[in-house]
Amino acid sequence: MGMLRKTLCALVVSLAVSASAFGQSVLKGHDTEQPIDISAERLEVKQKTGQAIFKGTVIVSQGKMTFAADTLTVYYDTSDGTDNPTIERLDARGNVKLTSETESVSSEWSVYDVSRRLVTMGGAVKLSRKGSSLEGERLELDLVSGLTKLDGNPDDDGRVTGTFKVPDTPND
Repeated sequence: MGMLRKTLCALVVSLAVSASAFGQSVLKGHDTEQPIDISAERLEVKQKTGQAIFKGTVIVSQGKMTFAADTLTVYYDTSDGTDNPTIERLDARGNVKLTSETESVSSEWSVYDVSRRLVTMGGAVKLSRKGSSLEGERLELDLVSGLTKLDGNPDDDGRVTGTFKVPDTPND
């Protein structure tokens, strides 16, 4: 019975450690002042509304963070009178994927609020980090604190589901 208890304790501790690994992103403290590089097959600019719409295999990178999507709408502000617009928000739609050095997230849509340093992703969200994975409906990633929040999927009774990699434990 002592061996079973030790094994169960080790399993519970390793699950807790694995779950806590999802709580904070490697993108904690991400420098949102870095340049945002965008490439796509097509660009449409709506100067009056402050929008630039990129279409077709869109790739966005900023430091250690990369987005891919079918379509990206960039909302920008030129009210300061300069020729360099300030990017306020990036809205991605269709086959969205965010990647960093240690994680990847896929979803149907994403909003990157540059000034608030907050990424929100939604629609069939799948988060993979360090060999573990989680699924839900809506994810928030705070680039200041690294805190990641995932809301449940209504198709799964409003629950978040996951598979956690359990580290090997030495035999006693």
